[in-house]
Amino acid sequence: MDVSWVRFCGRSLALLALGIGLGGCSDLLRLVANWTAPVDLSTLPPCVDDDCNCGDFASQAQAQVVLEAFARDPYGLDGDGNGRACELLPATSPTPPAPAPASSHPHLVLGNPSQANTTDPNNYLIQRSQYVLSYSRDRNRLNWASWQVNADWLGSTDRQDNFRPDGVLPQGFYQVTPNDYRGSGYDRGHVVPSGDRTNTVRDNAATFLMTNIIPQAPENNRGPWKDLEEYGRSLVYQDNSSLHVLAGAYGNQGSVGNRAIAVPSRLWKIIVVYDRLPEGGLGVGSDTQVIAVDMPNIDQVNPDWRRYQTSVQRLEVATGYRFLENLPPELQAILKAHTSDVP
Repeated sequence: MDVSWVRFCGRSLALLALGIGLGGCSDLLRLVANWTAPVDLSTLPPCVDDDCNCGDFASQAQAQVVLEAFARDPYGLDGDGNGRACELLPATSPTPPAPAPASSHPHLVLGNPSQANTTDPNNYLIQRSQYVLSYSRDRNRLNWASWQVNADWLGSTDRQDNFRPDGVLPQGFYQVTPNDYRGSGYDRGHVVPSGDRTNTVRDNAATFLMTNIIPQAPENNRGPWKDLEEYGRSLVYQDNSSLHVLAGAYGNQGSVGNRAIAVPSRLWKIIVVYDRLPEGGLGVGSDTQVIAVDMPNIDQVNPDWRRYQTSVQRLEVATGYRFLENLPPELQAILKAHTSDVP
């Protein structure tokens, strides 16, 4: 039996038993018997592995797919029982943007997931020597970041803790300040970790710009998310591997601050583990390890990040982005389809 299916069943059954208040195994089995089967998980977002909420979807159409995949609406997406999920969401997802100009930036070597550029205020491209990110003016937070990690980026520089507004944002963008998070109940969560940039003071300080910060549930930030960051760096320290990392946030579960910084409902990360070739290229092939994770931005998160492993393909379903686009199509298909299985 497929390991990802077993993992999915275990999480989902536990969720249903607890969330719906089932009386015992017989009730649970009756509910499972009414599910639509078989369910092709590759076409569904990772939230179905734990719990989906309307805030996890970009459109009503996306939520409707999940509603119709399972009978009896186990996630409560159809509150009024009329057969339509999350009716307050936009009907359809935004039209995919036009391809962005080709970039030689080293942190975009695997591609630009959302075709971010410098003209779209909600998909605004910021390029630094330390990382690249896409930022949303209306959400007042980033969409995703992309960066490389290898021994050259790691050193002994202390954590700078100098959270500050990012002056690179164009006119008309609000510059989020550290005080916007005060009293919110959320941590100022890094997307590009401070620990991934410890070679110089300048590199570490760049991770404390508020464009790299998201509202993150404290138990998530200090628990499984931190452990995932440390696991990635351990691959560099122990195996001298190189990493290309993409990470970001999506969904909506309210806002913090006077200027409505959107709180994401889900956090995701992709780690591509490779060896640098002598000529400087990436040693990425069909056997390359790719770790993909998607977890809820809540305090009640499972402390083991491994429980949230998924596939790049399903992250594309959830986010609407296209990952690893600079790799050959055949190689993309292989790497995206595999569900990571770090024990």
